[in-house]
Amino acid sequence: MRPLLSEQILIDLLPDWTGEKFLVISPGRAQAGWYLLSKYPQGDVQAWYGDLYEMSEAKMSALEAGRPLHFQCSSDLPEDVYDVIVMPVLKSGEAELTRELMQQAHQRLKLGGCLVVSVDNPRDTWLHEQMKPLFDKVTCQQHPHGRAYWGKKTRPLKRLRDFSCQFEFKHDDQLIKAYSRPGVFAHRKLDDGARQLLKCAEVAPSDNVLDFGCGSGAVALACAGQTTGRVFGVDANARAIECLQRGAALNGFSNVQATWNADGKLGLPVAIDVALANPPYFGDERIWQHFADSCISVMRPGGSLLIVTKQPNWFADYLDPKLDSVSIAKMGNYFIVHGWTP
Repeated sequence: MRPLLSEQILIDLLPDWTGEKFLVISPGRAQAGWYLLSKYPQGDVQAWYGDLYEMSEAKMSALEAGRPLHFQCSSDLPEDVYDVIVMPVLKSGEAELTRELMQQAHQRLKLGGCLVVSVDNPRDTWLHEQMKPLFDKVTCQQHPHGRAYWGKKTRPLKRLRDFSCQFEFKHDDQLIKAYSRPGVFAHRKLDDGARQLLKCAEVAPSDNVLDFGCGSGAVALACAGQTTGRVFGVDANARAIECLQRGAALNGFSNVQATWNADGKLGLPVAIDVALANPPYFGDERIWQHFADSCISVMRPGGSLLIVTKQPNWFADYLDPKLDSVSIAKMGNYFIVHGWTP
């Protein structure tokens, strides 16, 4: 598989350095790490991901290519010290996440260590401006399809910015507190699709509930206030799991369990009465199938599945052979596809 354009730009423009410890923060398959391994065969090259599924895909590609990278998936960059950190950035990427990871990368560099970032935008100025407060000098190199920047750490940062957020919303006359971080779906707010999903969900006082693809956990938290049953929030994103756990603590909910999972094999201790899912609205059909099938696999007979989407016909057609009484309801700018397990 070819590298993403921003990663290829970084590979094409990466300067020569001496170093023993390297970290790759990649939006793709971490092929920049493959390149570093070829240049520094005795070096320790690590690749970091915040999402378990993305890491597993990158790890599989590296194994197939015979590239012995060390992989780590966690909420934050590894607590280690590096000579060089490389970070390809997508021009369509999330700004706050980019800023936070650049700040963390600077913290992990040794004095004299270098951060190299690239972007698939030949007219970029934004990424350049984010580099300037971190380094005394920022070098820019032009590429036909983007730009690369690098700086050398000469001093620790005087002030670190906190990019996390606590927000509140009302549901069923309860005030719910939620916690979120950059990189987690619907950072800083309750997503409107999630709000419409909650309007349609009927949670009985003892129901067991699944929030699949929970993001910051707002839906799971709202349901936890309605039932004495168990509420499970599932996500592949390490920060999503952290956010749900923090949110449960903020509200004093002891019936919430955060499950870090990417393969859909959940092994839950109880059958689910109500499953709720908010899959990517415009995404890969494999992901949509994964959301639907993972939910159905843990539901009790007669359990209720609700999916909020902007592609209702696809979900209705896919679920019709699997569920009873599949229906579509328009809710604001979204659609809720609803069905019951046989």
